[in-house]
Amino acid sequence: APKFVLLNEMFEAFHPDEPHHYLAYLAVDSNRQNRGIGAALLADYHRHLDQLGLPAYLEASNMRNRRLYLRHGYTAGQTIVLPTEGPIIWRMWRGAPTRGGRTPFPPTRPRRRPG
Repeated sequence: APKFVLLNEMFEAFHPDEPHHYLAYLAVDSNRQNRGIGAALLADYHRHLDQLGLPAYLEASNMRNRRLYLRHGYTAGQTIVLPTEGPIIWRMWRGAPTRGGRTPFPPTRPRRRPG
């Protein structure tokens, strides 16, 4: 349990302050992956957010997911490196629609660092 508390503190320390929707989970059953289901879920999610004019933020914990999110318009920000064993976490942002494109990834202003 202490590792999960630390992980949650790390995520909170780097979470953007700007208004956004946080995509905490996106999962497709392993027997149904590589069929476009995740892409379809993201497309529907993005249509909804774009109608609301909201950006999206998430953390990706592996390269495969990172590549999926990059293909769907996310940009990668600063990585979160856990002080204990664990994957590198990529902070990812999909800006709200604007006339000139999308809002940029907010600057990293880490709050209190856990430890």
